[in-house]
Amino acid sequence: MNRITRTWSTMRRLSRINIIIGSVLLLVFGYVAVTLYFGAASQVRYSSNDFPGAKKASTAFLTLSPVQRHIGYYNRGTAEAAVGDFEPARDDLESALEIAPVRDECAVRINLSYVYEKLADEAAGQEPEKSDELYEQSLKTLEDAPKECQPKKSEEQQKSDEAKKRVEDKKAGEKSKQEGSEGEDSESSESDDQKNGDSGDDSKKKDEKEGSGEGEEKSDDSGEKSEEEQKRERLRKRGEDSEREQQQQGPGGEGGRSAPDKPW
Repeated sequence: MNRITRTWSTMRRLSRINIIIGSVLLLVFGYVAVTLYFGAASQVRYSSNDFPGAKKASTAFLTLSPVQRHIGYYNRGTAEAAVGDFEPARDDLESALEIAPVRDECAVRINLSYVYEKLADEAAGQEPEKSDELYEQSLKTLEDAPKECQPKKSEEQQKSDEAKKRVEDKKAGEKSKQEGSEGEDSESSESDDQKNGDSGDDSKKKDEKEGSGEGEEKSDDSGEKSEEEQKRERLRKRGEDSEREQQQQGPGGEGGRSAPDKPW
């Protein structure tokens, strides 16, 4: 009788231990499953153009997951960039770049470069120095990518090369616009000076020889200006061609890369 009682007590203790272990394993499994769900949900919602939903799922992933956190920052920054929230997108993608392993670094750099490019586009025309600095930052982000994450002829390498060309063309276009604006201002200033000089010299007359000499000098000056204008025109045309190519690329032809690369 005592043996049966002891056996029963032992079985009860083992049952309790098994229940506790089973409960812990179930909780761990549920935790992992929920974390993976939010990680996958950010991709699915992004693909279905539910960018706010993708951002919420990425935030939940960051709250729950102690590992692979660069994926959460990358996915959230990508979703923010897709709706035009470029400042928070820059913060999240920079955070992702700081902790991303080498194998994932190129994907982060490509999207971060895209965000810098869009911020430069917004500053163009109003803050040319800031715009130029952001274009340089966009190019440097791509150029600093490690070779390990972009083998030759890989998709990452192709995307990186396309982004570099696009940013360089935009930068050249903005430079041509600035030079054109400066040229117009200088021409306007020269015109005003000539008008003031003519009004002050109305009472003075010059002989035909001096007049013909001035005509030759003006002709030479106009030739020099013509060359400068042609150079600016070539740069301006290059920028316009780049913008036209961007409009022909991308979904719906709405401005090239209208959204960054998809999340993981």
